[in-house]
Amino acid sequence: MRRWKRRRGSTSCCISRKSRGIWTQPSPRALPRTTPRTRNKLLAGVTLTLTDSERDIAQAAELLAAGALVAFGTETVYGLGADATNAAAVAAVFAAKGRPQFNPLICHFFSAEAAFVQVVANDAARRLAAAFWPGPLTLVLPRAPGCPVAPLAAAGLETLAVRVPAHPVAARLLRAFGGPVAAPSANPSGGISPTRAAHVLDGLSGRIAAVVDSGPCAVGVESTVLDLSGPDAVLLRPGGVPLAALEAVIGPV
Repeated sequence: MRRWKRRRGSTSCCISRKSRGIWTQPSPRALPRTTPRTRNKLLAGVTLTLTDSERDIAQAAELLAAGALVAFGTETVYGLGADATNAAAVAAVFAAKGRPQFNPLICHFFSAEAAFVQVVANDAARRLAAAFWPGPLTLVLPRAPGCPVAPLAAAGLETLAVRVPAHPVAARLLRAFGGPVAAPSANPSGGISPTRAAHVLDGLSGRIAAVVDSGPCAVGVESTVLDLSGPDAVLLRPGGVPLAALEAVIGPV
């Protein structure tokens, strides 16, 4: 089974190559309703900085629906979001980060109920979700039959990594979008994971459509990743939920 990297620190879209990298640009017809100035920035490949206002959250959700990449804050680190069901958008995440395509992405949901529609959740998963979701815990589980998430998001595996973030702005964006959002950390691969919107712009400006400035991340480290797809639970990555806390719920890992 492919391992997660440990911490170092169906709308079409077109992908235009820029001097600083690859920027996912939605087609003009798919752009959200906005001011001419903002529209021109998007078409020019300029990364927008959005606020947590209702208007900007709606615009961010529309950009995701158009196949664009939108970074947003969570309680752990800033994630680089894409419509997880849009294969082109998912491919653009790997391209923007320079991330190898054998490294799966985490799919984010606004609720445990929404997440468990897309996976086969066992008793351990449901107990952990009740204890730690919303929160910095990612569970790797078998994909449910008919799961619409693009295979590339899971690196071609028959499992899916799912999480429900605790950050209120992330929750609002996910609910406004309505579907699964694939979101690794919003930084070039190998770099330090960003905990502020400015960090995202330092690494990905010109490569993504927008970043929602949600303020500094409270936890500051990635989510814990626990694989529950086999007979035994396997810790793939330590993170925001300590191992001892997991074992207090499901026993030895």
